[in-house]
Amino acid sequence: MKNIVSFGLLVMLCVVSLTLGGCSTPTVQTAIEPIPSGFTPSMLWNEQFVWDEWVRSSEMRVSVYPQTKPDAAPTAVFFPFIPTVTVRDPLDTGTIVAKVFWQEWLREAPFSVLEFRELTTSYTPAYAVKLAKERGALFAVTGTLTDFYDGGSVTGARLGVTLNIYDTRTGALIWSMNQFAYMDKDRTRDFLLFKARTRLPSDPMWVVTTAIAECMKKPVKQWTGQWAAVEQQNNAEENAAF
Repeated sequence: MKNIVSFGLLVMLCVVSLTLGGCSTPTVQTAIEPIPSGFTPSMLWNEQFVWDEWVRSSEMRVSVYPQTKPDAAPTAVFFPFIPTVTVRDPLDTGTIVAKVFWQEWLREAPFSVLEFRELTTSYTPAYAVKLAKERGALFAVTGTLTDFYDGGSVTGARLGVTLNIYDTRTGALIWSMNQFAYMDKDRTRDFLLFKARTRLPSDPMWVVTTAIAECMKKPVKQWTGQWAAVEQQNNAEENAAF
């Protein structure tokens, strides 16, 4: 009986030490913290604990942001990202990453209309502004890949993004933010009675990209939401007049 209790205590201590050492969580954790927000260990037949790996990211840095509220319905055109690092098929890579970003931004969208524009060549911000303006959009959303590595479920993924949003009426840069995130294949840790390891998802680049996109969407949505609040108040005042 005493041996069983000792074994249970040992397992509990090992699990705690793993957690403090940075074990994984089933949800995306967009901050570098020593303890994950949760974890889902499973015990395999060969005495191995397995944790799902999570996203580690830097703090998002916003270097440019609007000083005034939107004065019209916020519509935008989203463009492919331009890699500033060496990658295979730069345009295809930038388009794929940007589309994942765009799809995340379509959920609880910060813009009333958000169109994606595919391009066959690289482009300048001025050209993006021109195309977005021709589409009748108030904003052009562009970006660059400042870091990129896609090792799949074998070695993980790493991504750095700088996102820029321009006002098509003036051509001015009104938003600029950047962030870095990654998922690594953690080492297997040997303990007295069992081993512990983490596992990556089938597409860690998608998870990393979605994490950054979700983080960057929040301040933009908060800003564009000010227009919706003003519009709702104006409509309420008009209805009250009748």
